[in-house]
Amino acid sequence: MKKKILIIIMLCFSQLVMAKYEPWNYNMVQVSLFQGNNAADGTRENVDDIYLEMEGFHRYKLLDLYWFNDFFDILNSGSSDMHGVKPSIYGEINPRISLDGLLGKDLSIGRFNEWFLSYQLDYDNGDYKGGLRRHQVGIGNYFDLEGFDYVRMNLFARYATKSYGKPNEGKWDGYLFNIAYLAPLYKFENGWSFVYSGWVDYVFGAKESKKYNNTWNGTYGTDNSLQWFNQLKLQMDNFAVSASVKLNHNFTEVASSSSNSSDSTQYILGVHYMF
Repeated sequence: MKKKILIIIMLCFSQLVMAKYEPWNYNMVQVSLFQGNNAADGTRENVDDIYLEMEGFHRYKLLDLYWFNDFFDILNSGSSDMHGVKPSIYGEINPRISLDGLLGKDLSIGRFNEWFLSYQLDYDNGDYKGGLRRHQVGIGNYFDLEGFDYVRMNLFARYATKSYGKPNEGKWDGYLFNIAYLAPLYKFENGWSFVYSGWVDYVFGAKESKKYNNTWNGTYGTDNSLQWFNQLKLQMDNFAVSASVKLNHNFTEVASSSSNSSDSTQYILGVHYMF
């Protein structure tokens, strides 16, 4: 029996060694204008705003990079809930280095394709107690799912250097599992197409965040949160319009109270141009 197991392991290893890593390159930058209605907020009531988002996906051999920046109250409107409020910018940057490329081998296991060393920085320009600077390190992957152009996953351990003075500052605090995906749905004869995309951020085990307690507005911390963004886009070449729904639970690891909207659902309209 032991010999059979050893033979199976050797066969699997031989297949791993024989497979060759093949790098690929890709570049995409998208500019979007969103009308965000009923947005979640961990400390306030629902937020309504028109904001600009710039995002990019870049691939150069071993480097896999995703990033975005949101610029709030882009029209400088007094009717925006974000008017004159900081943070006015929020962003994330997620560089990943291919383990397959570093080793020069195909490390895929079943539908789990290329593997990565992954890092993500979350940041804003908030001025209250230094705003937000959160570092996340872990492992990433591309998952092969029929009907989807891509399914991109990461599992991170989280470390916050700045978090508006919350108890998790300067500490490791839980884990983040995120997944982003895109699937073409239908293409019309005139060239227009429907595309479904989205992402999920699930935080768990955030014991330090759970210690947060704000007696002023009656909010308190939790050790978990969930954000699930779903977008249906009508696209022609580089231009698109979209309708999106984002579900939130314990947004920013803050439990819902009478004075916040951490469990609210967002409804968002958007126009997009892709370079």
